[in-house]
Amino acid sequence: MCVTDVTFYPLIVADRPDNGVYEMPPAGTDMSQLRIIPNLEVRPGDLVLGAYDGAPDPARLRWAMQSCAAFPALPVSTGGYTALEGESLVWPSNGVALVIPREHVPAGVYGRHTAEYRPGDRVVRSFIHMPEDSDHRHGTEPRAVIQRGTVTAVEDDALTIAWAGRWPVVTDPVMRLAAPDEIERERGVYGFAVGDTVQSHYGAAGVVLELWLHWYSGAPMAFVHWDGDRRTAQMTFGLSHDVPAAA
Repeated sequence: MCVTDVTFYPLIVADRPDNGVYEMPPAGTDMSQLRIIPNLEVRPGDLVLGAYDGAPDPARLRWAMQSCAAFPALPVSTGGYTALEGESLVWPSNGVALVIPREHVPAGVYGRHTAEYRPGDRVVRSFIHMPEDSDHRHGTEPRAVIQRGTVTAVEDDALTIAWAGRWPVVTDPVMRLAAPDEIERERGVYGFAVGDTVQSHYGAAGVVLELWLHWYSGAPMAFVHWDGDRRTAQMTFGLSHDVPAAA
């Protein structure tokens, strides 16, 4: 085998954006626990640091790139794609990801270091939603959505959870503890977070089910479950918090 001399040059990062998109791995992260695993083996609560958009190939040297955002995983899959964070079906299911296993994630990411749930815990689940004819977006492609709730009781292995808002059908959800800062990051982008109780200009009360940016204008949009089991999509400037915002 041919041996080639190499020279290593130190790289110094002089500046880095500090907004919500550019999240460094949490303080205390043990990078020696970093693993490269298939996207379909990523578990809820694993910390994702990057991904490679291709299938593993034992005959080739593979690499994975650390992304600019470290985030807790909440993976769901459909149609050959995986939403590693629970909302964006952009990672090929046959690809691989860079993760810190949830057993080694610093306690501060979820508020504590345990896999057990307790009454009062804020939790988040993800599942694949199949749009209906009356849905708020064009097309009928399935998409990944999240829903937040609060654990109200724990008995043996059974949990009772009060979910914020209601989706018509929830199938095969995955769940983890909600990270303390993820709700505030959503509010920083959209003005609201999924699960917030809101009020319209007409006095109707509802719960935010989904948030996104308008494809053309970039305006923040919200899908709201109103009292009376009615759902509408609208720009967020027409909403106000029905109660003081709370994580």
